[in-house]
Amino acid sequence: MSEHVIDRRTFAKATGLATGMLGVASWVPATAAHAAGEPVTTASPDGSVSAHFRVRAGRPEYSVTKSGRTVVDWSRLGFELGDGGRLGESAELEALARHELDETWHPVWGSASEIRSHCAAVVLRLRETTEPVRHFELEFRVFDDGVGFRHVFPGQRDLGDFEVLDELTEFRFTADHTAWSSPANYDSVEYLYSQTPLTGAGLLHEWQEPRGEEGEKLGTLATPLTVRVADDIYLGLHEAALLNYPDMTLAKIDGEPHLRSALVPRKGEGRVKARLRAPFPTPWRALIIGDRPGALVESHLVLNLNEPCAIEDTSWIAPGKFVGVWWEIHKGRNTWTEGPDLGATTENTIRCIDFAAENGIPYVLAEGWNEGWESDGFGDRQNFTKANAQFDLRRVVDHARQRGVAFLAHNETGGGIDNYERQLDEAFALYERLGMPGVKTGYAGDIEDHYHHDQWMVNHYQRVVHKAAQHRLMINAHEPIKGTGIERTYPNFVSREAARGIEYDAWSRGNPPEHTVTLPFTVMLAGPLDYTPGIFDITWFPEQSPEDSFGADNDGTRVHTTRAHQIALYPVLLSGLQQLADVPENYRGAPEFEFLREVPVTWDETRVVQGEIGDFITMARRSGDRWFVGSLTDEQERVLDVPLDFLGEGAFVAHVYADAPETDLDANPNAVRIDRWLVDSGAVVRAELTRGGGHAMRIVPATDEDLRSLRRYPR
Repeated sequence: MSEHVIDRRTFAKATGLATGMLGVASWVPATAAHAAGEPVTTASPDGSVSAHFRVRAGRPEYSVTKSGRTVVDWSRLGFELGDGGRLGESAELEALARHELDETWHPVWGSASEIRSHCAAVVLRLRETTEPVRHFELEFRVFDDGVGFRHVFPGQRDLGDFEVLDELTEFRFTADHTAWSSPANYDSVEYLYSQTPLTGAGLLHEWQEPRGEEGEKLGTLATPLTVRVADDIYLGLHEAALLNYPDMTLAKIDGEPHLRSALVPRKGEGRVKARLRAPFPTPWRALIIGDRPGALVESHLVLNLNEPCAIEDTSWIAPGKFVGVWWEIHKGRNTWTEGPDLGATTENTIRCIDFAAENGIPYVLAEGWNEGWESDGFGDRQNFTKANAQFDLRRVVDHARQRGVAFLAHNETGGGIDNYERQLDEAFALYERLGMPGVKTGYAGDIEDHYHHDQWMVNHYQRVVHKAAQHRLMINAHEPIKGTGIERTYPNFVSREAARGIEYDAWSRGNPPEHTVTLPFTVMLAGPLDYTPGIFDITWFPEQSPEDSFGADNDGTRVHTTRAHQIALYPVLLSGLQQLADVPENYRGAPEFEFLREVPVTWDETRVVQGEIGDFITMARRSGDRWFVGSLTDEQERVLDVPLDFLGEGAFVAHVYADAPETDLDANPNAVRIDRWLVDSGAVVRAELTRGGGHAMRIVPATDEDLRSLRRYPR
């Protein structure tokens, strides 16, 4: 495969980089005071957040404040380039240009139907004072909910094609703040988050410490990383618009409460992290700032730092729910490989299609439908256009169409990226002809010559999304690069795993209850998350597992929540393709399945009613005139008062699905109590949660019959 570089000329024109400027402002020479090190300060529209920049002893530095208090202390910027020199060791500020951006845009789908992007921005032009006297720019955008900044490399004689050996960006803090962090390596972010001081961030258990190619301990952290700077200042540290550049992980600095950028290297190329061509803008370094944990979740800063939608006609992008054979394979009742225990047979998939049609679920997925799932070297044997001998693709697609359901393709690369890219055009063209609406991609396994999160693979994921858009296909990626808001530009990128999902409850020690009340405040700051929720039979384990199944040794594993918790996950976790992950027979006959049938996947409005990271959360989302509310707790029993002041005028019916009095995480996790009450905006619902429990509400306008027959909520 040839190296692929994103078309930066179009990108530069869109962002104003072709002229060195965004908006209509003009360059102003730096003052003598600024040249002498006086900070250049840029405040957000409401004045609460400020970014400060200075050059000190030839080094560019920045800091960020919230209401006059330091969020990020003075931290250095710059690069080590492949010519052996450091860009940012002998810099001076030449000029700056200020402008304001204020637009309201409408996502194709997501957590809100309307988003305002309003910021004050400054572009700073710097030059080296020593040979080879290269120029570079820094751009800051300062929003009321945080700061984004990036480097820009203009085209110039001494900076054409170049290599990045290191990005020197730092994030220094004034104290050893509490942080919620996850380890990171070059290939996976499927680790648990831990709550520690910054100096102890990243390691929860020795068994999950990531290591490098030679077995060395990396000690790096994933983003998003969340920090409590003060009781009323929370910070989400991440990046936005990751294109043609490696993943930024974070390394700790000498035992101090400071972090620095640690880019994923290009495999087998020594210290080289990126090969670039100027002009080039780096991804944004995103600092999401809020006065409470929920404010980070409600922020649209990462999306606002991405480019507008690049797809002219988006009418075919249709987020929705799906069912399939996924959980029964992970639990060991069936397998991905052909034979008597294959899960993706024609008959089994038709069974799922009929269930979906009966329950208004638009999509069905069958992992293992295609040829090439032999256990040895399956990544190079995958055929993405030919079905296995036990699966009739045409019959499945036709039956689905007749039942008003669509079949989603599954493309598991197994790390065989060359094999996948050779087949992309043919495979995606076939899916388009068959009327298939989307693809779930997978990247389980090592990738020859590349890391999952290096520059080349970042471009691969983008190639797949771009190619999918050409064929009117949605993408849900597993084992991918983390989200950085690309779904604004390519809204067909509807979800990604990029976290430790519920599959770990099928065949390992599993995820503790606190995991799902940590994810919204950490991983989900990056965007949609395919956690694959919805397990109803919490302790289900098939009586007979195939000898060679993925789950043959997992007897006794279970989901570490109650069923009500699984139900309440749907309003909490955003995903454009949202799986109802359990097997159909575990849903049949369960009255509480009504909630999963009714819950949407895209929203007009989102509010975090309350929450503490790793402890509990209540999330309310609106679709039209309906509200869906989910409350979750960790290992602790708790009672949450849920005010319904987000409701409009009039009476509503709250359909409540909650832990029953007899529900117990260990002894009786499947019990759910269902109630229906008349409520209004003055009601405060008492949500009683057992350990690992949940409480969900579907709130709809009351009819005249409801007003006559239902009782009013007593609080």
